Amino acid sequence: MSGTTNTGVVGYVSNSVTVYPSNSITVDIFGNAFYRNYKYGMGDDTGALWSNENKYNQYHMLYLTSVISTSLRGRFDYSHKLRSSKIKPFKIHLPTTDDGRPDLNFMELFIRAQQKLAIQNMSAWRTKNIEIAKQVVAI
Repeated sequence: MSGTTNTGVVGYVSNSVTVYPSNSITVDIFGNAFYRNYKYGMGDDTGALWSNENKYNQYHMLYLTSVISTSLRGRFDYSHKLRSSKIKPFKIHLPTTDDGRPDLNFMELFIRAQQKLAIQNMSAWRTKNIEIAKQVVAI
């Protein structure tokens, strides 16, 4: 479905739907993009992007998801929905190697670095809150 909460997942259906591959990206009518590391079905207001060649790993796909989401953010709403015919003209900018190919190594290293930073920030936040709790308990 469309929306940003719970990565756009609003429920599960038991009726038969087309199943899309894991390691893919969904884009909804508002331009919200999400990486999917699992097989899934989706509603009519969502599109899926993936590579049949499977040459992109989860880090490449996470990088692409971020770039797609950033390029589409704020451009669509209920009165101006994103449809497949409207997404084709959009261009995204990717880092490239000297020969002009997408720099997959950079994309992977960038996402891995962002994940490490997020873990460090969460660890620092947790440590700070534990210290605050100790001070409150000591009062």
